[in-house]
Amino acid sequence: MLSIATPLCAQVRSAPDSILKARADSIARADSLSGSLPVAELPVLTEVGMTHRWRRDSLFSSGALTLADFLDRVPGFASLRARFYMAPQVGSYNGDVSRVRLFLDGVELESLDQRGGGITDLSLFPIASLEELVVERGASELRVHMRSWRGPERTTAQTRADVYTGDNRSNTFRGYVARRAKNGFAFQAMLQQRSTDDRRLGGDGDATTIFTRVGIIKPRWSLDGTLLRVRATQQSLTLFNLPSYLATGRGLPPHDQVLREAYLRFGMGDQRRGSWLQLIAASRQNAENTPFRAASLGSGFARDSSDTTSTSTQYIATAGWSSERMRVSITERLRSVSGRLLHQPSARIGLDLGRLALSGYAERNPFSKVTSADAFARLQPARWLAVSGALSYGTTGSRLLAVDSLGSEQTVLLPVAAAARGEVAFRLGSVWVQAGGVMRDSAVLRAPRIFDRSTPLVGDGRALGVTFNVIGPLFKGFSVHVNGIHWEDAGWYRPQTEIRSELTWRYHWTGRTRTGGFDLVLAGDADYRTVSYVPTLGRNGTMIRLPTFPATPLGLRIEFTLKDATLSAQVRNILNVPYTTVPGLLMPGPLTIYGVRWTFWN
Repeated sequence: MLSIATPLCAQVRSAPDSILKARADSIARADSLSGSLPVAELPVLTEVGMTHRWRRDSLFSSGALTLADFLDRVPGFASLRARFYMAPQVGSYNGDVSRVRLFLDGVELESLDQRGGGITDLSLFPIASLEELVVERGASELRVHMRSWRGPERTTAQTRADVYTGDNRSNTFRGYVARRAKNGFAFQAMLQQRSTDDRRLGGDGDATTIFTRVGIIKPRWSLDGTLLRVRATQQSLTLFNLPSYLATGRGLPPHDQVLREAYLRFGMGDQRRGSWLQLIAASRQNAENTPFRAASLGSGFARDSSDTTSTSTQYIATAGWSSERMRVSITERLRSVSGRLLHQPSARIGLDLGRLALSGYAERNPFSKVTSADAFARLQPARWLAVSGALSYGTTGSRLLAVDSLGSEQTVLLPVAAAARGEVAFRLGSVWVQAGGVMRDSAVLRAPRIFDRSTPLVGDGRALGVTFNVIGPLFKGFSVHVNGIHWEDAGWYRPQTEIRSELTWRYHWTGRTRTGGFDLVLAGDADYRTVSYVPTLGRNGTMIRLPTFPATPLGLRIEFTLKDATLSAQVRNILNVPYTTVPGLLMPGPLTIYGVRWTFWN
């Protein structure tokens, strides 16, 4: 933080600070309201030096375009992308693409897209509708907890407009409005339109998102209904003049789909202290309107599914108790499947004593019949030393259903699964330097069939790796965040070595003006990966080996904030590196996106 007082500022005559503060307090009391919409519970995070937690301001200032951009900052996660923007994106955690789970306001967003084979497409979820995002990094899986935007707790209406444009005719338009009434009525809405047109590589498309919420908020309870609807289309994505070492795999056919999330929620109590209760009835639907492609697998396109509509219903009851140091909750999740109600109970506990933090989570999966448990811990005996870790255990499952390339079901027995990770961190000045290890037991790996319907399930043996992190402020506004993982050998969906680094410089000036000064952020990032493998048959009948990136893709981002307006610009793959994370689909060259975010109180 830098504070500069110029002679000109010093000559400005203004009211004493006490008078200004009194005026601000009186305005806040007249405009503020009691009570707020409930929020989904969050776990006690036990990692050292980083929490993988983004609140609303940092969600937008991070420069992320999709959920995959956030998860790329998590050690052990490797994204599989068709493009930076709009085209399909999935991710593997420790080599398993089924170990990334999404929760929105407590509702689990399991994949309903028949094209994905049960794996969630991370490019479709609109991060612009979020208020907070937290990644719980377990030993065996990532649980991504998201809280939707709740709007202000004031009677003054809030509006906001975001406009972005850039290369490949990439355009984003967003508008927000939120209003609270003194009688407790709450209304908010968000409309977003995204589009891109890459005439060189294809895969262009558009997505329209509507987010609305209406509710009644009282001091002791609240009731609200929420609708999130996404209509997304994409044109075909074909192979294009690839180098010989990348000329394997298949293109993607066009698709047109509508995603709908709707739920009614009742909440009592405050999760921050005392007892609380939440009841949710949620309905989800995915409707695909893509023309059926009966072409053979050798046609250059992956086999596509016919028009399908998939639905899911959840009834969720969560009760908990919280204090300054401890949190406890139990959840009963009922899923309606083919006229039957399946029970999915779970429990969570968290303890934060400062130098010692403990967390635990357990659940019973009604589909695979697996009971799993996770334990987390962090011990910091000294200011400069900390130890953290996580353990995961899952019982033998009865079966896992999947659909192969010919449309028939496969039944797979799931073995006992165990995983562990541990880290030791040292603090050098303000920077944490951390090193550790990770172990994942043998597993049956599901396939990211959104890229190729012929991709089979595969078994994988025990995987061992080492991790390292460097994170924290350096000097004069500079900060660094480097995380990496190195496995014993390359495996399915996991590069043998993956390193992601980001260097940031921030300059914040306040002066003596009442506008808040301005904030300037410059950031550069780099992503390095070595060889990995994808278990799908290439055109020559062999398994596909994704090579080491020929060079490190680099990105640059700049943001300038003045009061309620933020100007931002970013460039990805500045060096035009020809690399791929999915067989046959070349990542774009330099992509520039720039625009403005502007908030109004009216």
